[in-house]
Amino acid sequence: MSAVVKNKFGLGPKKVLVLHGWFGASVYDNFFDSFNADEFEFALVDNPGYGAAKSQSPAKDMTDLANILLATADGLGWSKFHVIGHSYGGAAGLRMATISADRILSLTAIAPVMPSGFDETAAKNCNADANTGPAFMAAYAKGPRAADGPRMIAAALDPVLANDDQALQSLIDSTYDAINEETYKQYFLVWTGTSFVDEVKGLNTKSLFLIGKNDPFAAVNYVTPTANSMAPGAVQIKEIDGGHFLTVTGRYCSIEAIKSFLI
Repeated sequence: MSAVVKNKFGLGPKKVLVLHGWFGASVYDNFFDSFNADEFEFALVDNPGYGAAKSQSPAKDMTDLANILLATADGLGWSKFHVIGHSYGGAAGLRMATISADRILSLTAIAPVMPSGFDETAAKNCNADANTGPAFMAAYAKGPRAADGPRMIAAALDPVLANDDQALQSLIDSTYDAINEETYKQYFLVWTGTSFVDEVKGLNTKSLFLIGKNDPFAAVNYVTPTANSMAPGAVQIKEIDGGHFLTVTGRYCSIEAIKSFLI
């Protein structure tokens, strides 16, 4: 199995591998247009089972995905690079750093899944119960416009997005274009079951955890234990307006925060 570079932006010396989460790469549509093309080169990746890599089998777990993404960087000829990751893409970036810390120059983790996966704190944040997991697993089959389909999940994770029906539906339609039900279910298991808490302890990778004030899941109380377990001063936590899909609902502030961090 392998990932595929979906798009590249810019020709600059700063190489940035851009990783998506469960709902796919459309969260980055036009996101990098205002970045200096002479300073940065962004490579937006489709994970195995998504988009340009739809024919590939999904990753088995977060460690498998991290190794696949490191191999993708190898294919680009990048020995050292920065990582931007949304949602479980943030967890993938952290896992890449624990495997090959010397290669990851920095990590920007946007509304990130943590090495503890869908832990007790996340469950409490989301008011999850025994029915939540089965409902989320069954959601894809309900269809892109169903009230109890993935729209329900996206709206719950991002109340700001829920108030923009056109943007919400565009995200969901793009997700259905990018993945099938098997991929949807497998990556739900991958991100909820993420578990590399011990491996991240003492990690000194320069990191920005970008958190949406309206994100019930990846809140400050969820990301702080990981930040505290890493090397002192390695992690900056920045909270901005927006929900879980910060590149959409907190677009301007996200761009400005990332530009400042990558100086």
